[in-house]
Amino acid sequence: METTLARRTLFAIITLLLPLALLGLLELALRVAGVAAPEPLFVAAPEPGWLQPNERVIQRFFPHPAAAPAISIDTAYFRRAKPPDGLRIFVLGGSTAAGFPYGKWASLAGILEQRLQREHPGRIIEVIPVAMSAINSWSLADFSAEVLAHGPDAILVYAGHNEYLGVLGVGSAFRGGSPGLTRLIMEAQQIRVVALALRLAAAFRPEADIGGAEPGTLMARVARERRIPLGSPLYQAGVAQFSGNLERMLAAYRAGGVPVFIATLASNDRDQAPFMPVPPPGIAEHAWRERFAAALAQLDAVGDAAAAAAEGDEMVVAAPDSGEGYFLRGRALLAAGRAAPARTAFHEARDRDALRFRAPGEFNALIRAQAARHGATVVEVQEAFASVSPDGIIGDELMLEHLHPNAAGYVLLAERFHAALTAAGMPGGGRPLDPSTAAADAPLTEVERLAGEYRVARLKADWPFHETRQPFTLPPPATEPERIARDWFESRIDWLAAMNRALAHYQLTGDTREAARIAVNLATAFPFRVDARHVAGSLLLRNEDPQRALPFLDAAARSEPRNTRYLMSLAQAWYMAGRTAESLQVLERVLAIEPEHPTAAGFIQQLRSEHAPP
Repeated sequence: METTLARRTLFAIITLLLPLALLGLLELALRVAGVAAPEPLFVAAPEPGWLQPNERVIQRFFPHPAAAPAISIDTAYFRRAKPPDGLRIFVLGGSTAAGFPYGKWASLAGILEQRLQREHPGRIIEVIPVAMSAINSWSLADFSAEVLAHGPDAILVYAGHNEYLGVLGVGSAFRGGSPGLTRLIMEAQQIRVVALALRLAAAFRPEADIGGAEPGTLMARVARERRIPLGSPLYQAGVAQFSGNLERMLAAYRAGGVPVFIATLASNDRDQAPFMPVPPPGIAEHAWRERFAAALAQLDAVGDAAAAAAEGDEMVVAAPDSGEGYFLRGRALLAAGRAAPARTAFHEARDRDALRFRAPGEFNALIRAQAARHGATVVEVQEAFASVSPDGIIGDELMLEHLHPNAAGYVLLAERFHAALTAAGMPGGGRPLDPSTAAADAPLTEVERLAGEYRVARLKADWPFHETRQPFTLPPPATEPERIARDWFESRIDWLAAMNRALAHYQLTGDTREAARIAVNLATAFPFRVDARHVAGSLLLRNEDPQRALPFLDAAARSEPRNTRYLMSLAQAWYMAGRTAESLQVLERVLAIEPEHPTAAGFIQQLRSEHAPP
């Protein structure tokens, strides 16, 4: 009897454990075969010994690749093995951190890398972007372990605007939901069996349900929940999501001993009216919008600030959860010369914009609190933008639309992070570059600026700037830079082709300053391209900037030490920098390699005669 009971118990245990064992074996097989693996954050670059961000990393957050939006991190190369004396900084965030709409050379990574390399010419400095449109704190927290694995010396963060409607946001069309459920799904997908099951299920769904290629701008496609009132359950879920993910991310970097510099968020408060109203009961949305538009038009036409303020107050009383009355009140107060209360009114209007494309002011308080808790440095970007804005209210002077900076705004954003790094003693030493020179030499090119303006024009022709998509046309290009920018914007050429065409154009027309800007960008973008370094250094010499040219030309000569063309350029740079001894040493190397070199001997004779004792 006891034997029979023991056997039955054993069979029951085996029956229960067998499926688990089979699942375990399947999991092991999938891992060995590399099936259903999540997309890594970094992958091998085409050049041996180098890595780059994975252009498909966004797919890791979706059960089927076709469900993911067509967004990616800008291509940037960094060494697989970090140099012993190297400085490696990672930049995390959404589209603003990535430099939208201009691209890498308006971004934090692009601007800071060139400035730091210029200030510390003898040191390898890598500023690596981990930023792209539409991502939020879910992605940034998820990336932490992989960033830590590559030896960061500092982490820079500008993020928060995408928290509601970005990928995995609580109101997003891209798999939005409760923070707890999202976290559970993300963790479950680390199990290959679960990930494979989700992919198979997604593969058999109708293509329309996958939705990765819907028409319209990303803004028009991303918002599933178009009305999230201030204080609503979904609003509070977004606050909890942002706070929780900041906690996870900052705790991970603190445990790894890596300093974090995290910025407060700026947006267009003065010149961007709320996108989505929350009209009072019994009043149709279109009627509420018309009332608001009429009041603004009346203020602009007549300038009666008192009447506009009264109308704004009435709208606030009628719909205290909507932003239109507050925005009208802000405009009226500003017209009356009362900047301080106007500033408050504009902030109230922004926070009550039910379409959550701009972070509410509460997020800046969360950033400061979480930074204090985890020993991170707060970079006061919002205060910096306000301090240089008329009446202390951020508007079109620094913003292209609702939240992306213009060229001057991106320079200011990078300047604040640079100041924070410097105050923390990073990188230390060097030759500090004054802000005005850094701004004048910022890497954004004319072609990239034009293409960015085209992207913003297309963006503002669609929802939510209009109720329906408007016809979008651009005037015919009148100049060669405009033609190049249009060809790039309309995807007839890629960025590299656009820059090569622009470089040839500026060299032909004698605009060596813009040509040098492009050449430096190309040399920075492709750090293993020796020829690109030589071109950049040579153009900087033509601009009579030998100090800036020297690191490029020295790197080219070190990579190809017997290339006499590179050595002659380096000798010229040393000479122009007033370093005759170094120039002579390089020239002697040229003659040792090529005794019959046509100009080296004459150059040596010239230098010796110039510096011969009287």
